[in-house]
Order: sequence, then C-alpha cells, then structure tokens
Amino acid sequence: MKNLPHEMPGKPLFVYTIPLLSSLIALIKADPTLLFVDCPNTALATTSTYAPNGTYQTNLNTLLSVLSSHSSNASNGFYNFTAGTSPPDVAYGLFLCRGDVATDECRDCVVNATRHVFEQCSRSKRVTIWYDKCLLRYSNVSIFAAADTTVWKVLPHTQNVTNNGTRFSEFLGEVMNNITDRASSNDSGKKFATGEAIYTPLQLVYGLAQCTPDLSDSDCNNCLRDGILKLPYAKLGAQVLFPSCYISGYMSPEYAMHGQFSAKSDVFSFGVLVLEIISGRKNNNFYHSDGAPDLLSFSWSLWREGTPLDLMDPTLEGSHSRNEVTRCIHIALLCVQNDPDARPSMATVALMLNSYSSTLSLPQQPGFLGRNKMGSNIFKELESDQSTSQSQWSMNEASISQLDPR
Repeated sequence: MKNLPHEMPGKPLFVYTIPLLSSLIALIKADPTLLFVDCPNTALATTSTYAPNGTYQTNLNTLLSVLSSHSSNASNGFYNFTAGTSPPDVAYGLFLCRGDVATDECRDCVVNATRHVFEQCSRSKRVTIWYDKCLLRYSNVSIFAAADTTVWKVLPHTQNVTNNGTRFSEFLGEVMNNITDRASSNDSGKKFATGEAIYTPLQLVYGLAQCTPDLSDSDCNNCLRDGILKLPYAKLGAQVLFPSCYISGYMSPEYAMHGQFSAKSDVFSFGVLVLEIISGRKNNNFYHSDGAPDLLSFSWSLWREGTPLDLMDPTLEGSHSRNEVTRCIHIALLCVQNDPDARPSMATVALMLNSYSSTLSLPQQPGFLGRNKMGSNIFKELESDQSTSQSQWSMNEASISQLDPR
C-alpha cells in the first residue's frame, strides 16, 4: 500500500477506516456455508431409510431438538446424544463446531443444520452434513468414540501451484503433520489446532486440524493423517472432510499474493490489513531505517516502547482521534499474536471496534517475518503451544523456527 493520498476530499481519511473494517467483518461473519452432505440414496437402500411418522423419526426429531438446544452452551463446541432405547430405531447424533468459531456462530450453524437437514437428505437413517463452521451427524447405530474414515470428501482449491510444486507440497506436509500432532494430543477439551507458516515473505500457508473430542489421541491422529494423505498437493490447498475429523491446509492467494482481503484470509491477515491501513505501508515491501524487517516487527517495537502512534501515516496527522487510532493498533496487534488461540474471533473484533466499553487484553508477541544477518529468508511457524520445543525443521532451504521480537 503506497502512502495514502493527501488530496482525499471531505472527511479525514481515517473516518472511512472503521466502516471499511466493519464491512470486512460482515463478510467474514456470513451465514454458514454448506460444504457437503453424505446421504445414502434412499431410492436404492431401503434398509437405511425410515418410515414417515415411525419410531425412528420420532427419536430423530427428539435428537435434533436436543442437539439444537445444547448448541449455545457446549463449552468445547461438541455434544452428543442418544434418543430411544430399542434398536434399530435408536437415534445417535452429535455436532462439532470448528474450534475457532465463537459460541454464537456455533449455535447459529448447528441450529441451521438441524432445521435444514431434512431438505438436504430426507428419510435416511444415516446422515453427515458439513458446513464451514460445524458438522452434524446422526445414525441408527452408535457413532461415538470411533473414528470413521469410510466416507470422505476432498474440496480442493481451484488454483494450482504454479512454481516449485514439490517444495510447496513438502512444506505444507510439514505444517499439517505438526498441527495434527498438536490437535490429537490437545488436553483443552478440544482436539483442535491451527497454524500458519511463512512460505515466502509474500505467502503464508495456513493449516487447521480437528477431531471429535470423543476420539482417543491415537484414533484422532490416524484419522487426521488419513486426511493428509488425501490432500491434492498440486493445488494451493484443500479441505478433507471425514465424519470424525477434518483438515484444511492452503496458501491464501487473495491476501498473501495480491494484497486483497477476503473471507478466506484469517484473523491474522485482518490484523496485518489494519496495520497497513493505519501506516500507509505494505507489509510485503516494508522498509524502515532502524532495520525492522517487516511491518509487524516495527509495530510491535513501537507498542513495547509506548509510542504506537509513531506507526501512523503522516498524512493523517491532526485529522484523527488519538485514542481511536491507538485502539485500532491495539486490536490489530491482538489479531496478529503469535498464538492463534490467543487471537480474538471476528465476532469479538467487531465488538471491539464498535464498543469502547469492551476492555482489551494486552497483546502478546506477533508472528512475524524476518531475515537473518545474511539476508536469507527465515520461515517461522506460528505455534499455538508456546511451550513446545524450539527445534528447527529442514525443508528445501526453508526452516521453521522461533523468533524473538526486536
């Protein structure tokens, strides 16, 4: 982003920043998107269907009602329930919300799924329906505490890797393997982990892995690794959906390659965008005389020194509320924290931007790009577990390592 123009007419340019950020948040908070439905062909498989107004349908209606009602208070985004006592009309069901969505988004997704599942798959005793924010699953046989990889769906990115596909495949594989290990051994109640790694100074690789929390560590790990094997590495990434787990690994071309923000970019990239708007500089071609290697490093250094307003584009001097600019910088630094779990959800960011009554926590160290003294690229994984080993992984001249803030 070049320096913002001096000749912007009318209101100061910063006045337009908050509406812009609000519109981006609205885009990210869109209704849940249907990804895939696994529904046996009821015209061919009569043994897997139920009779209208029969016992199974009664139990199924009870099940869906209970799942919907518990979607607003499931602390780990997961709940299972059994309706009925007499096979084969017992209805077993569960929902799982993506580990990084807010409680209200989880509720909305599950309620939407329970309301519309019959439209997607009527009269089937066994259904799994995936949305971008949750999955809903039910069956007439127990589906609890057992990994199911017999059904899957691969949703590849539409774009291919255009340069050095082998290197990208190895890099993505290392990222996903690390995330899988952390998700399967997560003791927080969620078998969920995310990570981002800097592939080049212009390109971030994102990863996500999650299992239903009722799986054992080994079953979760095996399920996720089955997903990694199905990733189409010729693409810029993909989602792999199983009934018991799913993974997502990709390079975001919208922001990382073209500087454009979209719903596919995460909270981290949103924070980068806010810092770019305020500073009038692009992160991917940042230069400062003090040697700061990138915009995030520079912003973090100013914050620690107690001079965050030094980040602001000089063209905005005298045409802004100092408290408002400082608050936006504060929110941006919360979005780019090194620990993905510490970053706020977009719903929380919206509240922060629109309500000054909400208290902001102190930001932690960002995940940022850097260069070593020889000028070669350093690729850093943004670990969600700060207590893990700081060992480096060698990958075709790239490494994943820990950096300390300047």
